[in-house]
Amino acid sequence: MEKEAGKIFKGMSRSDLIVAAADVYSDLNVVHPFREGNGRTQRILFEHLVMNAGFEISWWGVENDEWLYANIAAYNCILEPLQQVFNRCIGQQILA
Repeated sequence: MEKEAGKIFKGMSRSDLIVAAADVYSDLNVVHPFREGNGRTQRILFEHLVMNAGFEISWWGVENDEWLYANIAAYNCILEPLQQVFNRCIGQQILA
């Protein structure tokens, strides 16, 4: 049974979420479905997905050069830089 799109990362630990988010983000980034605004759209989507998984997320600490490098590396199947970015961006679990 497929998961609802909004619950794709639900129930994951923070460390598993970081790895899964980097993997899914890199795949979606390769598809690049829009002529303009792919990065902004993907970040908004991942804010929704990560928050629905129960974690805080903030992109503020990511520099443009670091973000570009991580995405180029992920395109070449080297996910560690993107995982490092998600490790810094994904915060604590949201307590209800």
